[in-house]
Amino acid sequence: MNTSFKTLALAAVASCSLAWGTPQAYASVSAQNEFEMFMEKIRNSVTKNPSIDNSLAKFNDDGSFSDVDYTNTAMTNWDPIKHIERLQDFAYAYTNPKNKYFQSDDVYAKIVKGLEYWYAQDPESDNWWHNQISEPQKIGVLLIQMRAGKKQVPKDIETKTLDRILKDGGEPEKWTGANRTDIALHWIYRACLTENATDLKRAINNVFSPIEYTTEEGFQYDNSYFQHGTQLYIGGYGDEILKGVTQVASYALGTSYELSKEKVALVSKFMRETYYRAVRGQNMMWDVIGRSMSRPNATKKQNTAVYAKRMIDIDPEHADEFKDIVARLNRKQPADYNVRSGHTHYYIGDYSLYTSPQYAMDVRLASTRTKKCEYGNKENLKTYFLSYGCTCITQTGDEYFNIFPVWDWRHIPGTTAPQVETIPMDPKAWGTNGTSTFAGGVSDSIMGATAFAYTDTKEEVNLSAKKSWYFFGDEVVCLGAGISSTTTVPVHTTINQCFLGEFNMNAKTPEHPNWIINDNVGYLFPQEEKVFFTSQVQKGKWSDINTSKSKKEESHHVFTVGIDHGIAPKNASYAYIVVPNKKSEKEMETYYKNNPIEILSNTDKVQAVRNTEDGVWMVTFFEAGTMKHKDLSITADKPCVLMVKNLTSKSATLHIADPGQTQTAIKVTMKNGKKEKSVTADFANTGIHAGATKAYRIAF
Repeated sequence: MNTSFKTLALAAVASCSLAWGTPQAYASVSAQNEFEMFMEKIRNSVTKNPSIDNSLAKFNDDGSFSDVDYTNTAMTNWDPIKHIERLQDFAYAYTNPKNKYFQSDDVYAKIVKGLEYWYAQDPESDNWWHNQISEPQKIGVLLIQMRAGKKQVPKDIETKTLDRILKDGGEPEKWTGANRTDIALHWIYRACLTENATDLKRAINNVFSPIEYTTEEGFQYDNSYFQHGTQLYIGGYGDEILKGVTQVASYALGTSYELSKEKVALVSKFMRETYYRAVRGQNMMWDVIGRSMSRPNATKKQNTAVYAKRMIDIDPEHADEFKDIVARLNRKQPADYNVRSGHTHYYIGDYSLYTSPQYAMDVRLASTRTKKCEYGNKENLKTYFLSYGCTCITQTGDEYFNIFPVWDWRHIPGTTAPQVETIPMDPKAWGTNGTSTFAGGVSDSIMGATAFAYTDTKEEVNLSAKKSWYFFGDEVVCLGAGISSTTTVPVHTTINQCFLGEFNMNAKTPEHPNWIINDNVGYLFPQEEKVFFTSQVQKGKWSDINTSKSKKEESHHVFTVGIDHGIAPKNASYAYIVVPNKKSEKEMETYYKNNPIEILSNTDKVQAVRNTEDGVWMVTFFEAGTMKHKDLSITADKPCVLMVKNLTSKSATLHIADPGQTQTAIKVTMKNGKKEKSVTADFANTGIHAGATKAYRIAF
């Protein structure tokens, strides 16, 4: 920042009795120089006081670092980027009055020499992301930081470096979603440094342009998020777009580039109702972060508290909600603090999520409309079964933190899979579409059901199953039927595989328990099952699931529980009920004896349950048929999933959805005693909303 502008800015701030960092303060000087205002905000957002002694000791006279391999081209853990990261730290130290190297001529000389060396060597990674996003972003921030220094980077070095970023950094319009936002971010840095208003406007427009509902990659109409095609990426790439959007929106407050109210509303809705709902305490549900689940600490989202903090100013209408989110992420408040109960089925994303103060649980599916979880860049190598109805069950949020290198990936919670010796791999690393045409759910925003019928003809798998999950609130009922396979290894349905907590059980024999409880989560077995469970130390390496990560052996005490269907099962079934928030054997035994759940049908044609306490019925019709129970019968003329509430002799509420998304009419006939009523749910021409729930009030 030049001296004259510093004087002008400080005078404007003083006259308004405001400090840098508030929208009002920026508004007071916006007419003078918005480029400087942006750069000041950028510097304020990355203020650091690093220790650089170790890096200085490794700095060579030619401008290189002795321990960096500049010929390295790795796709992950790209070694040369350490050069720029260290120069960034040098810049922070040089410009920070609290650092012992503040205004150090020697450090300044090394920054200049280091930039010269980088320009001359021009290292490149085999992964475009490093070349077009990571490197230019870091260089942009470094140069902006140095503009606040006693001496700035020489103009010729800055200019040629920025010219190369323009040449090699890519054009944001050629990308979608988070990638567009990330590329546009370094365009903002370059535009501010060069005072190019045209490029700044173009860049900001590109950052904000993905903030719209789309049928391509990005924000989906059901409030989920896709990247790499139709692949669910609420976390991972969801992190990236929120990082860039909230960052630039906070920079733009009080300027002519401010984010529109409509786009603020969309971002806020996604963050409050999807992204942060999928975070429990500090950790995100592992099945929505894509291949990054194979990276250490990837589920931990404490660092995303900065996104929520930005939204306090960007969306003051929901400031209290974002403050609650920040408090949970920073553990100033527990994981259940001000968490609201609710159920959502994301019918475009093939994903269901239930949250409450007591617990959170989700279901991830893949259909012919969506992609399975990817294993690109040689990450997430054992993901094959994950998208086949996996479930994440969490109360504190820490139940799975960094467990993945020791996981038995044949026992992914919620899935039904053959116990093959080697985990299969899909033919495409970047996501292969699922095989199911029947994958979806019904929801009234409080309770809901998810249904899944799939067949995998891969030779070593060769498995078919019909599965349903019924979310009642206090419990989740999980049914499976039609489980058939020709494999020569046992087929298991895994209920959970998580860290071992306090464990107990009630059983006639170990293979046939009435219930099991681990870490305050109960698992109840309403029909006789061949249950297996283990409590053991499991070992593995991060490199087993991600080739770029540590080969050091990890070990954790792991609890696994599931159901053994045997070798080559034919039309096998299972039933279990997940009952969170059971803190003692006594509480679990009381629930078992007073269990309000009735399983009315569990076949490959119809699965149905009733909660006698709430008076709620949930039914999955895998084909046209009838479900009967005493005086009530429900008939559907096509496959569907439905929920009946508030049933009396005079009326009922019906919620219905079509997991097949066939866009046809479905006729449901209900007979209550001698009274009969039919409703036709017409899904014709529903387009992208073909999987959404329709609600009807039925009068008998």
